[in-house]
Amino acid sequence: MAEHPPLKVALVGALGKVAAPCHLNVLRSLPSLELTALCDTDEAGLRQLAQQHEVDQIYTRYDELLADPGIDVVDLVIPPFLHAEMAIAAAQAGKHVYVEKPMALSRGQAQEMIQAAAASSVRLMVGESYYFHGPHRLARDLIQAGEIGEIRQIRQCKQAWLFNESENRRLNGLGHDVAWRFDPQLSGGGQFPWVMDHGPHLFATARLFAGSGIQTVTALQRKHGVGREWQLRGITAISWVHSDDAVDGMWCHCETIPEAGPWVGFRSEILGTKGTLRVFGEGGGAAPGFTQVAPVTLYRQGKARDFQLDGSSDRSWVSNNSYYDQAHRNVWDHFADAVINELPLAYDGISGMEDLTATLATIQSAVRGCATEVSSVADDWQAWKT
Repeated sequence: MAEHPPLKVALVGALGKVAAPCHLNVLRSLPSLELTALCDTDEAGLRQLAQQHEVDQIYTRYDELLADPGIDVVDLVIPPFLHAEMAIAAAQAGKHVYVEKPMALSRGQAQEMIQAAAASSVRLMVGESYYFHGPHRLARDLIQAGEIGEIRQIRQCKQAWLFNESENRRLNGLGHDVAWRFDPQLSGGGQFPWVMDHGPHLFATARLFAGSGIQTVTALQRKHGVGREWQLRGITAISWVHSDDAVDGMWCHCETIPEAGPWVGFRSEILGTKGTLRVFGEGGGAAPGFTQVAPVTLYRQGKARDFQLDGSSDRSWVSNNSYYDQAHRNVWDHFADAVINELPLAYDGISGMEDLTATLATIQSAVRGCATEVSSVADDWQAWKT
């Protein structure tokens, strides 16, 4: 069989500060991909970025990019309020679509994206990096191997908000503190933008571990948010029940500086009938001044067993157990393989819609002050309009 040429990718939102720098690194590192074009609204900034990364083509108009027959894939790293419109336009132009999470602002928008991709026979991939995060995948493999028996509960914790002002200074202003992430409409989250942005991560991780969807969610809300969300409302804890009714889960939001505890970043504990797994997610690991810990540890029969992964050279925030770029590299490697070899996607538009719906149910729960069935979320319900 003849070798397939690399997929030609256009990065849209190339000047962004959230996922764009990671995507720039990843798209230039895989032989199955060729970063062909950059697209954003600032032409001077685009030219500088294109020169820095040796990219030949730049576009300041999205319609002109879509008219380019040399582009195979459109990579959308743009604010959520633009996802549906731009993904649908790309699919209708015959381009494969990679769109960051949350995939849309409503179930209805997500369905339209899925339908547009199907009608044009192109692939729609939602960039849910946590589902492909190395430690998470390793933990999933240990679960499937029966190392902890039957799962009973999944616990997730965000020990520290790593993109506070001190962390942003440490990163020379390159943190994720961008205005749209705190805007009710641009984020799509209404009074709960942080949950809109990160909820898909939490539920994708829970589904990966449990192997089943989310049935019911309950959110613990308070009258104000944290940091730049102070004027909005905050959700400090979420609990949920999986659809098989055998597993439940919880997530808590712990707001401290990194030095205040032994760990930072996202951390999960999966409790089973025979053992427990501790897994560090994005940016997760030992806080400054504490001894570094393994990305995955298995506790069983009074013993602890550590598991390591390749990836120590990956970028990190505070700890060196980030695997942030590598997680995105895993997503893109899978996506390219699926497109080139016509294989099913492990995380497609349906998956993205499932985790989006659980996230919207969480915000509904906070707004209404009661548990919410995920299946009850209406197709046209949008959090920012509430």
